[in-house]
Amino acid sequence: MPTEVSFGLGLLIAITVWLAIKHAVSMHRAAQQRQIAHAGATCLGKVVAIQRPFMLDDCTRLYFDFVPSGAEEPVRACHVAHRSAEEPVAPLPPQGATVTVRYLPDRPRQAVIGKLVTG
Repeated sequence: MPTEVSFGLGLLIAITVWLAIKHAVSMHRAAQQRQIAHAGATCLGKVVAIQRPFMLDDCTRLYFDFVPSGAEEPVRACHVAHRSAEEPVAPLPPQGATVTVRYLPDRPRQAVIGKLVTG
């Protein structure tokens, strides 16, 4: 009996820690996206792939290519769209769509699709 209780308690603690870490990472990512959308440079990009949520991951990832100012080669970046039940759902652009990209000029791989950033 004590082994079963300690196993259940350990499992409950592990799930709680995992959920807390997942929430902290999500909040950090959202803050970083807002900062990039607010202070980043703007250009046009093209959505090249979409990865829908799978299993325990509730995020949609949109991969897009764009050419930052002064660059010769296109850069591929990923916008992570996390959706909660409370947020209004903005329609996601389809693959092949042209989108407005906001990026950090000194780190162009840190980029977001401007219209998908809330706040």
